[in-house]
Amino acid sequence: MDASAGGGGDSTGKGEDEDESSSSSVDGGVQTTLDEFRERWQQELKKEPGTAQNVAVAQQDQNQNLSVEQRARALFLEGSEMERVGKVFEAMRLYRRAVQLVPDIEFRVYEKRTPAKQASGDVSASSEIDALSNELLEVTLDEDDENLENVDLVLRFQNLLAKSRKLFERASGDRGLIVTSAHFSDLPMEVILYILRWVVSSDLDLRSMERFGRVCRGFYLLARDPEIWRRACVRLWGVNVGNLKGSPFASWREMYINRPRVHFHGCYISRTSYLRYGENSFQDQFYRPVQLVEYYRYFRFFADGSVLMLTSAEEPQSCVGKLKPRSPVQNEILKGHYRLRNDELIIAVQRKRSNVQSQRPGRKKEIEAEFGQQTLYLELGIVSTAKRAFSQLHWRQYSMVQLRNNQETTTTFELNSSKYPTLFFSRVKSYHQESEGPLK
Repeated sequence: MDASAGGGGDSTGKGEDEDESSSSSVDGGVQTTLDEFRERWQQELKKEPGTAQNVAVAQQDQNQNLSVEQRARALFLEGSEMERVGKVFEAMRLYRRAVQLVPDIEFRVYEKRTPAKQASGDVSASSEIDALSNELLEVTLDEDDENLENVDLVLRFQNLLAKSRKLFERASGDRGLIVTSAHFSDLPMEVILYILRWVVSSDLDLRSMERFGRVCRGFYLLARDPEIWRRACVRLWGVNVGNLKGSPFASWREMYINRPRVHFHGCYISRTSYLRYGENSFQDQFYRPVQLVEYYRYFRFFADGSVLMLTSAEEPQSCVGKLKPRSPVQNEILKGHYRLRNDELIIAVQRKRSNVQSQRPGRKKEIEAEFGQQTLYLELGIVSTAKRAFSQLHWRQYSMVQLRNNQETTTTFELNSSKYPTLFFSRVKSYHQESEGPLK
């Protein structure tokens, strides 16, 4: 019994050892197979470009590139906003930074009509700038696509500004700040138009108002106020201004620009030169001196109908300053009046010649000179050139009425191009540095 039991126990133990060895061999084979599969799988992952790991890496690179483009786009839009409000140097700095990030950012911005939507959780500076610039970008794209030739800009700007109901407003960078000073947009419309009347002034400085209209759309509309242009036409032509309905002009501004007139922000200048022969020398009868004589004529016109005339041998640099005051003190400057008749300019200038002789020490008596009183009558034609309108004055008639001993004598001068050359307009910046009064 014992032996048989012991024998049976040994046989059972050997069977269990055999089972354990066989199971361990099977587990080892499976593990080896799994390890080989993992190695092959990792090698295939490294070789194939479309795997999940490569897709993740590519997605990460794409997101990084997208964020760079968003920053460049935000800088570009902020630069366009700075340029719109007149801050050109800040705009150039932002444009340069945007181009450094993405060289073709300008084309990418204007190719997309609708900006890409930002993620809901993204609160970066670029998303805020995009949100503020969406409307500006759409308007700019519409303007680029539309053909603006033969388009009435006044009506176009009125339609665009009717949506915002504001002619102008603060810059976008100042919207979130606490502003203590008043902005130009805070002024009532009547006050702004009254300021414009001071800009034009009684001397009709319409050139400054045209430059004012180049600032923005709101200023463009204000600079075309019909009442200001009507007042300017009435001041220039007086009772001869006529009625706008019966004229060939569509507006008062068109009448002022296209109707023949003279400029007030400078003077008309001509240079005359000729040869003068002297007397023969008593030592050498064959020698006769010749002198080259050169002098200038200056005309300056004022909006009230007065004109200043000066004939001098001095250069224009030293003479134009003498014509700045309306009532000069120099005796060589003659003052008169002018009238406009179509494309003709009629001028009347009076000159009194007098000699001052000393009768007693400390006393002077003014007696009539030999030539007496002279009145000069001139008719000049207003001519335009391709570069500038109404920039030349051509001589058409020149006469002088002399009063001496209660007798009048009329002298008509023969006009030729050598003695009476064309007068050319030259702008003088100092003439309109100050405004004496508003346009009435």
